[in-house]
Amino acid sequence: MPANHRRRTSGLAAAALAALATAGAAPAGAAPAATGSASAAGAAHLLAEVGAAAQESALEYWTPERLAAARPASADAPAPGGGPAPDAGTATTTGASTDGTDEEGAQVRTLAGGDAPLLTRRQRSTAAVVTGGAVTVATPWTGDPAITSKVGRLFFTQGGLPYECSASSVEAGNESVVVTAGHCLSEAGHTSTNVIFVPGLAGSEQPYGRWSATRTFTTPQWLQEDQRTPAALNHDVGFVVLGRQDGTTLADRVGALDLAFDAPLDRVTVFGYPAAGRGGDGSTLQHCTGWRFPDTGGTTDQGTLCDMGGGSSGGPWLSGFDPAAGTGTVTSVVSFSYSSAPERLYGPRLGAVEREVYEQAAAVVVP
Repeated sequence: MPANHRRRTSGLAAAALAALATAGAAPAGAAPAATGSASAAGAAHLLAEVGAAAQESALEYWTPERLAAARPASADAPAPGGGPAPDAGTATTTGASTDGTDEEGAQVRTLAGGDAPLLTRRQRSTAAVVTGGAVTVATPWTGDPAITSKVGRLFFTQGGLPYECSASSVEAGNESVVVTAGHCLSEAGHTSTNVIFVPGLAGSEQPYGRWSATRTFTTPQWLQEDQRTPAALNHDVGFVVLGRQDGTTLADRVGALDLAFDAPLDRVTVFGYPAAGRGGDGSTLQHCTGWRFPDTGGTTDQGTLCDMGGGSSGGPWLSGFDPAAGTGTVTSVVSFSYSSAPERLYGPRLGAVEREVYEQAAAVVVP
């Protein structure tokens, strides 16, 4: 994809990031090697397979300085028309152009990037989740801490630069899978390396430690289609298999959320670690809650009113969220917003394609 279609530095100078990424970097052998795994349709799902030495190198790579420097990986598409974004709650859909805009020219951006403009919408308290009120501006989670261990920050490098997204632990036979956005694992031809998951991150505290990736997967549509188009955005989902920590699996340590496919237009609670936009610092778990609606901009994604900035990419959309128990079912992940309407997040519908990729990840043996 042409470089001028995507900003890769999101708030830090490219030269400074490059220097940070290369100074004392892990040896070349520490980076996971991209591989191809063919499905029945001949599509590659497996992005990278990481050996034990490379897993250890990834953990060592993320010094406090690099963790602090990691920024949302911007992925803005061009917007020559500059028109309005689709209306929330409209049932009809329209076609989309191939330049990353909808028919009226609304720019699409994946939410690893870009500061959202300030809005006048009033923030609401965590208690609104319990009473049934909507939370439409990202608000720090101050409710029951049961959910916090299952959501975390995903750190990775692309093109030698440090970035971050959000992710969550999901039920799997190997007890070692997190779900995130596909663009957090592969973007513009760059496969993510040095991938680690930090669940329950709170400021500088890492109460559940760091977990290094052994495998990364995404959908063939995200990997092979033009990532500015609905064909790719409809399947912007990825799964990461994590190694054990002192012999313990991720789910044994932090728990796991249910995962479901083909979800209806129900009420969801969205969690993420925004590092951009209002109040985003990248180390505070934030949330929104409300009903979802279909995208009318040409994708099959579903939207919800939630002003949550860059860094929230990959954060889980939970149906049936129980704050006291910290339980819920992941039915989508944060993927993109239209630049003219950053108060609306969109996430892909998890369907048969995503189920196949998930089953591959869940079947990986974690020694």
